[in-house]
Amino acid sequence: MTTIALTVLWAVLLWGALLTARAAGTARALDRRRRAVRPPEDGPAPHVVLLVPALREQDLLEEVVRGALGLDYPRHLLHIVVVTTEREERERDAALRRLPALATALAEDGARAAARLSGLVPSSRAAGVAARVRAAADPAAALRSEVGAVPTTREIARNLLPLLAAEHPGASLHHLHHTAEGAKSSQLVHAVEQLPALLPPDAVPAMTYVGLYDADSQPDSTTLWHVAQAARVPSGHPPELIQQLPLQLRRPHAARRGRQDVLLRAHALADLRRRAGVEAHRIRACARIAGSGLPSGLAAVAEPVVYGVGAGLFVRHDTLVAIGMYEEPVDDLLIGYKLSSARAGMVVLPVFNLVDRYPSVRSLGSAYAIVAKGSLAGLRRLLTDPVLRTHQPRNSAVFVKELLDTLWWFVGPVVVLAAVTVLARAQAHAQLIVWAAAALGYTVVHTLWCVRRAEFWLAAHQGARERAELPSPGGLRLVPAFLAQPVLHWLGPLRYATGLLGGRSAESGKTER
Repeated sequence: MTTIALTVLWAVLLWGALLTARAAGTARALDRRRRAVRPPEDGPAPHVVLLVPALREQDLLEEVVRGALGLDYPRHLLHIVVVTTEREERERDAALRRLPALATALAEDGARAAARLSGLVPSSRAAGVAARVRAAADPAAALRSEVGAVPTTREIARNLLPLLAAEHPGASLHHLHHTAEGAKSSQLVHAVEQLPALLPPDAVPAMTYVGLYDADSQPDSTTLWHVAQAARVPSGHPPELIQQLPLQLRRPHAARRGRQDVLLRAHALADLRRRAGVEAHRIRACARIAGSGLPSGLAAVAEPVVYGVGAGLFVRHDTLVAIGMYEEPVDDLLIGYKLSSARAGMVVLPVFNLVDRYPSVRSLGSAYAIVAKGSLAGLRRLLTDPVLRTHQPRNSAVFVKELLDTLWWFVGPVVVLAAVTVLARAQAHAQLIVWAAAALGYTVVHTLWCVRRAEFWLAAHQGARERAELPSPGGLRLVPAFLAQPVLHWLGPLRYATGLLGGRSAESGKTER
């Protein structure tokens, strides 16, 4: 058992080191591509639709729409569609019905006051509203007045978009409102179904990309020229998926100073390794294997599974409709599974989308729980969907690889803890100390790489940079917070499992404010 335990611990550590090495190599390759970009060429360029699903985004909606309007791309080829939802108003009405009890809770529990206002007011205003309500002589009346003064996102969009259209003559700006049941994916499907009536006749689905930006997105201003460049291929068959990766390096309005904030800043930095070492690396690996001439069976085994990353995910319009568009519970993950099964053409962009990091451990755990739920839903689809099952043996290979990935996410920390326990009980203290020293050394290298990469990519980012959060001086101070990152990642499966046991559904944390 001691040998097995040591093998597990060293395998986990070496896998982490491999991911960091992959991230470093991929980052250098993306940097070279970004620097090699020439001025836009004359020639055909795709129409691009940017969908902006908005739920309780009163304070951020203008930011993202202005950011989209500021993208360097021909105006007649760019179409921005803001999608609000009746769900926001239904949830607000339900919250208003429990307003007296909520006002009492705010007065009694100042520490969680802002969190209790989730769903009623934007996160940037929650702390101020809570303070004023707690100071009021009649908290219930004060809270009702505060909530009544906050317009809905639909009202903001209805007033904002005509003003922005007047500032940007010729801009293609649209506002759709989703009135049926459903979460974010349902909003997006509603928008895609309306596109034939919104797009010009020359927006051919095979040369139109549907992209997605959340309300906290600030993409690089050259993004769409990179999309156009990726779509120009000698074969005349543009890639089905173009992925722009997020940089979670914006400080959210709801962030509060303290130890939890340090953990979340470290999480945002550590996320850079995942973006470069997993998502970007996998897309580039698929392209290399596709061009290698390997037999299809070997290629199916060798190609990694590509995850779709929602904000910054561009899918060709005809492909998006053919695969069933976006599905609950997550809008992006199932797209990656489906296109991996179909061996679709994929490209990763060398420029990034600057987005908010998570404001609290609770919101991070909620977001990871919905991803855990989506992973299980995706596995069910891969196993049972008759259309996906036609892509054999690739579909089975994707299922097995993703099953192993999901299993490790759910039980990996328990396995590592069990291995440490076995060694401790066997009094293999020397082996444990050597492994722990190696793990600490790796974490120092990992931390410094992430800090330097964040500084470099932020400096290279062209476009809006509101609330961009530079790493604090002295990256080594973040090492303890980096050591805690595996626990933060495990919050998703843990929260999802405890939610199932407690009869609670998984809810998203960052995007659905």
